[in-house]
Amino acid sequence: MRDGPALERRHGSRRPRRRSYHSLRQTPYSVNREAERSRTTERVEPLQIVPATPPVEASLRILLNSVPYLIGCAVVRQPAGPDAIAAEVGRNPWLFDRRLTTLQLPDDSLPANRAVALDWPVPYQAEWVGVPPRLLISRLVFGGRTVGVLLGTLITREPMSAQTREAMDLSCEMIASSMAMDSAAAIAPPAVSVPSTAAAEAPTDAPTVAEGAYSSSSAPVSPEAAAGIGIDGIASQLGAALSTVDDARAVGRILRDAMNEVSEASAFAVALFHTDRPEVAYRYKVVGVDAASSELGKQPVDDSPSCFAVRNAERWHSFDRAVVVGGDRRRVTVLQVPLTDATGPMGVVTLQTFREGGFARGELDLIAAIVHATAPAFAKARAAGRFQPSSAAAPQPAEPEKPAAPSPAETTDEILSDLLVRCAAAGFATSFIVGLDPEAGMLRGDRVSGSTEAGALDRILGISESRFAISADDRYNAIARACREARIITAPTVHELVQPAHDWNEATLAERAAGGGRSAIAPIVVNGDVVGALVAGPRAEEFGPAELDEVRALVEAVGQRLAGAWRAAALGGASGVDLTAATLQAARSESVA
Repeated sequence: MRDGPALERRHGSRRPRRRSYHSLRQTPYSVNREAERSRTTERVEPLQIVPATPPVEASLRILLNSVPYLIGCAVVRQPAGPDAIAAEVGRNPWLFDRRLTTLQLPDDSLPANRAVALDWPVPYQAEWVGVPPRLLISRLVFGGRTVGVLLGTLITREPMSAQTREAMDLSCEMIASSMAMDSAAAIAPPAVSVPSTAAAEAPTDAPTVAEGAYSSSSAPVSPEAAAGIGIDGIASQLGAALSTVDDARAVGRILRDAMNEVSEASAFAVALFHTDRPEVAYRYKVVGVDAASSELGKQPVDDSPSCFAVRNAERWHSFDRAVVVGGDRRRVTVLQVPLTDATGPMGVVTLQTFREGGFARGELDLIAAIVHATAPAFAKARAAGRFQPSSAAAPQPAEPEKPAAPSPAETTDEILSDLLVRCAAAGFATSFIVGLDPEAGMLRGDRVSGSTEAGALDRILGISESRFAISADDRYNAIARACREARIITAPTVHELVQPAHDWNEATLAERAAGGGRSAIAPIVVNGDVVGALVAGPRAEEFGPAELDEVRALVEAVGQRLAGAWRAAALGGASGVDLTAATLQAARSESVA
């Protein structure tokens, strides 16, 4: 009976064998196999991957932990666009202020990577309760280029210690380098590209993010450009066309038509600089008809005298930037060609394209030659101060005689009142007019439209009573800047219209009474001289290109009517005689009185 179990074990019984765990003997392989199939191994959770914090946000958190009484900070990209906010941490009431989110800081405005504390008004949309904070602002510079603006919320009035300032300066340099790295990653092409069968579609090296970077092999040279077709012929044709015009807008249209023939630009702009001040005196801008080009025209590009192409006196400057169009992030190639004369840079021509690879080297040579051919015409118009075709009605002396016969008694008051009526019919219910007092150098309120919102605005600002008055030389007022530069300017807030005559609180009340803060300011030009301005708005909606063109047409028509009325008042209805600006101003004063 004892031999039975032993025989069963010898003949392969399924009873488990007693395992030996002697220290000198190895664990059998069957034990390891059972351990691999254990239930404990199946219950182990898989490895969880936590996404890393972006470099810009991580740098902001380091700054937030290093500076006491700093409760929030954000970074605004330069140049700004729809996705201007690169990163934000904590409380940032300044992001409600569009002036700060669309800021374009020149190189001499703030020191590089040095934070400055300012007493800035808190936007009412932030609903801040308690003592207002201070604005901590810094211009972030990397590689000699402004890459962003730091906005911080500081809740103390005490002076900062030397250690705190040193920590802020180091953090600003780190944030600037992070912004440069973020911009490079945003516009960099994918590392792996699908090989193409056609030779013209071969992958090319992408240009670097830093301004001034251009790759000569960014796109295949077109056959027309390679053959050098007609650069001299195109220049001679441009010279013949430019000899018939004398204003900057007409020259810009001729240049635009030439660029449409030689390039595939989605946006075109010409900026002429002021002769005495480092700012843009006139800008002519045209975008394509498609939705992407229209959206591209709303996103600004630095074309001031401090831009890279003008500052480094290059023949051309090409760089890439990332824009958001319809919710998608797309890469745009920007080309800037300086306009120069004997004294130096006087303007810059900007082209933008969505084409893959940007502009070819042959295209760059052709574009630069065409821009150089139009430079003398732009210099002549800039020296004469003739930016708009204000003398378009001069070659038609017989035309004013027909309306003069039935209505010889048209006065300045009737013309300006009719302008407000036409603005209301065009959809601008709220609008007002300011007139220029040349002796005092002031812009004074004249009249408002008949809407309820305009009446409430008049009660707050005192426009019709001439209590609203600003200096024509004010650097920060939008109305004064539009009259000084003789061009249409849009303002996002009422505060830009009424400062420094009214403070921020009164501007906020006026904005609430008008139902919005966006406005369009169009100067009224008579015989080449600015005599006032029409302010269409304020309102809640933004002004589109078609609406701005309509405002421009209304103002130009009023300028011609005023010129005829003042000439008739000075000569008693006679025509065909040229008068000086002083005589016309005297006639205007008598008509207004």
